[in-house]
Amino acid sequence: MKLCRLLPLVFLAASLFAQRPAADTIITNAKVYTVEKEHPRAEAIAILRERIVGVGSAAEIDAWRGPETKVIDAHGHLLLPGFNDAHTHFVDGGVQLDSVELKDAPSPEEFAKRIGERAQQRPGEWIVGGDWDDQRWTPAQLPTRQMIDAVTGSTPVFVGRYDGHMSLANSAALRLAKVTAKTPDPPGGAIVHDAQGNPTGVLKDAAMNLVWKVMPGLTHDQRAAAIKRALAYAASLGVTSVQHMNPSYDDVRAYMEFAERGELTARIYAAPMETGWQDQAKLGVQRAFGSSYLRLGALKGYADGSLGSTTAYFFAPYTDAPNTRGLLADEMHPITAMRGRLMKADDAGLQLCIHAIGDNAISIILDIFSDIVSANGARDRRLRIEHAQHMAAKDFKRFAELGVIASVQPYHAIDDGRWAEKRIGPERIKTTYAFRTFLDNGVRLAFGTDWTVAPLDPLQTIYAAVTRATLDGKNPDGWVPEQKLTVAEAVEAYTAGSAYAEFQEKEKGTIAAGKLADVVLLSDDIFSIRPEAIKDVKVDLTIVGGRVVFERK
Repeated sequence: MKLCRLLPLVFLAASLFAQRPAADTIITNAKVYTVEKEHPRAEAIAILRERIVGVGSAAEIDAWRGPETKVIDAHGHLLLPGFNDAHTHFVDGGVQLDSVELKDAPSPEEFAKRIGERAQQRPGEWIVGGDWDDQRWTPAQLPTRQMIDAVTGSTPVFVGRYDGHMSLANSAALRLAKVTAKTPDPPGGAIVHDAQGNPTGVLKDAAMNLVWKVMPGLTHDQRAAAIKRALAYAASLGVTSVQHMNPSYDDVRAYMEFAERGELTARIYAAPMETGWQDQAKLGVQRAFGSSYLRLGALKGYADGSLGSTTAYFFAPYTDAPNTRGLLADEMHPITAMRGRLMKADDAGLQLCIHAIGDNAISIILDIFSDIVSANGARDRRLRIEHAQHMAAKDFKRFAELGVIASVQPYHAIDDGRWAEKRIGPERIKTTYAFRTFLDNGVRLAFGTDWTVAPLDPLQTIYAAVTRATLDGKNPDGWVPEQKLTVAEAVEAYTAGSAYAEFQEKEKGTIAAGKLADVVLLSDDIFSIRPEAIKDVKVDLTIVGGRVVFERK
């Protein structure tokens, strides 16, 4: 009798199973690392349309196979959630891919040679980008307009240091901007002068606006071409989501056009400048508003500059520049105005992502965040400090208590680690790029690159977080090695951590049934190879929303 009662249920279950749609794609024979705490490992996944529908053993997932299912044999390679870069300047990155390359110029002579060649190739066209690194030169020295005037003539040049907080203009660009020996420093910026009081061509932070305002903007076609280049490059590196800091609304409009055509191959979370917070607030836009491919609702702001430009804002003076503690950004003049804007933006439901690098700047932003929470009440804000590079020891607990996310870029540690100690001394570097201390204090990490400041390649970032081996080869066992992370911690920060930082942890960041099918297949298992070999690992396959957007040949 009991068997008779069970038979209808058995037939119903079999019928439902038979009606289950076949997967569009199965990836099998893989080392799947899910970043899910309870089920971290699997062998295969099934994808239906844009979502993952099954994660498990090869046999379990084979049940999703149908006559039209595409089966991808991973050949035992590592499958991870797609990388989510929590801090990029994505359109600038696309522009840089077609700009003069100065980052690896080993000398002032080579620096000038490359700029001169560019001027010959495109006479009269502004020369921008570059990402020069004065610390590569022996001795380290800031470039000057005199280095390049003879090879550029009337072609205007405005090439940036790789940290984005200092640029060099030639004399043609300075004339267009009307920058002379008598031009005063703007709030939050500095014009560098020579011994005779004349501008050298180097402009720091807000002073760069003097030239930017006379430069022609990108045309619509140039912007679209830059985005197309950036998307293809990101796909080749396994980057499936990017959080674009301080885009223009022209950038957002271009992203919308790509999205409407189904041409976005990376998911975009755009965070325009906080100074224009009302642009989103008056439309009722709140954090993480939009589609799975394009969202708004965040704001980016600046508290200070950078360590390399001696404009990061510290409590104590720079060791190698004792006449300065750095600069507060122009947005912070006065601090009360910054606090007022951020208070109103938070009350409108917008997410705050504030650049702060020096210990004093970080502390001031934490003060402002504390004021905001007190005034506007408790809620799930996911306040963010971008970079959070040089911490005061007293502020780690405040980070955790306020639930502030540390949006960090580990590659900066192995880059700046070449020279940071001479700039801020041995004591302050103990809490510099302090990823381990953040985790030990219960602070959430979100990984990014700040591209173009650092390479967009996630494997370089993971390598940096795990080894902390500086680029000059002088710290093979790690610079401030007590701050190293494990590979698992680094992968989590680059996937689940970045997803959490943009309110998307239910949609992506781990490999689980129901989540977006954004995954990356690597050439090697970064959990088992030597840590120093991680930087050489390649991306074999990138899938976004179930669609293959890159395959290594």
